Amino acid sequence: MADTGLTIDTTTLMDNPTEYQVEFTGTVDGEPQQFAVKYSALEALAGQQVNEDALAVAEAHTDRLTDAAGKALDRGQAAELVTIGEIDLL
Repeated sequence: MADTGLTIDTTTLMDNPTEYQVEFTGTVDGEPQQFAVKYSALEALAGQQVNEDALAVAEAHTDRLTDAAGKALDRGQAAELVTIGEIDLL
């Protein structure tokens, strides 16, 4: 992965159980970018279901999520909300 200068603002982590994802704001080269990570990706990280603990799992894996967010950006997801899936964890 190319260095995207990406950081995650952990104070913006927000559970969205309706969409089965955790949403957050990151900064890419000084510019804000909205991200969402699907529960399925968090479950792959945690090795268990995360329905009740999605935020805690996201907080515990911010380093891996930073890498995955960079991969989602690298694969051409230039969208207002970049969604991180299981494929981005590889």
